[in-house]
Amino acid sequence: MFSSPIQFQNTDTVYEFAKAAVDEGHEVMVFCDVDAVYDLVASQILPDQKTPAKKFAELIAKGVHFLACRESARLRGIDSKKALIEGAIESSLGELALLMDQSDRVVAFGI
Repeated sequence: MFSSPIQFQNTDTVYEFAKAAVDEGHEVMVFCDVDAVYDLVASQILPDQKTPAKKFAELIAKGVHFLACRESARLRGIDSKKALIEGAIESSLGELALLMDQSDRVVAFGI
């Protein structure tokens, strides 16, 4: 996923897509790159709102793997070692390429 959490529908679509896939027993990994790294910022979890970070934290608890591009995070002032939701993993485009090669299916959500 490449798009920001607020400007586009992709965050909600990825949430529903990943939720349905994991509920069907599939292994699901979501790689957040470019502005999509904002979806994984822990400070975005608000107790009275269903924010993207809160939704994705729920999916992590269900076994979905969320990876954040460390360089995209760094360029946006996000410390990927400290600021991400619990269970999100910092990663790289090199690892994304390996994961894509090993995966049965790859779906990209961008603008």
